[in-house]
Amino acid sequence: MKSLVVYVSHKGNTQRVAETIADELRLKGAAEVIPVEEAPSAMEADVDLLVIGGPTEGHGMTPEMSNYLDRLDPASLRARPVAAFDTRINWPRLLSGSAAAGIAKRLEAAGARVIEPQGSFIVNTEPALLPGELERARAWGESLAASVVPVPA
Repeated sequence: MKSLVVYVSHKGNTQRVAETIADELRLKGAAEVIPVEEAPSAMEADVDLLVIGGPTEGHGMTPEMSNYLDRLDPASLRARPVAAFDTRINWPRLLSGSAAAGIAKRLEAAGARVIEPQGSFIVNTEPALLPGELERARAWGESLAASVVPVPA
């Protein structure tokens, strides 16, 4: 299985979550972690899973993430398994919002197949990941890896 994890991170928390998810995906095959600025605008045919995440800011995704999703080629996403995650403050989602929900909605609208409920990983106001959040990211990555059937060679 080949996976691509694309992320935006301003304080390093989302990058740590992305790398933790990728570590679990590597147990099933290759997984590359790429900041959004370096991410491709079209997915290669051999990418079995695309995972995209970023911090929640202003109740949604960052401008960098929105711009990336704008430039993604919908033809390369059609029916492709995708998953979305975010980092957000420990408030009810109604109050904090969720970048992951917006990312998943945009990917689904482009024709991708969202395979898991969005993952939200919690930070405090510093912001720093709360204890146990990387373990939750590891478990979510394991769940993602188990739910994807690789593209035949």
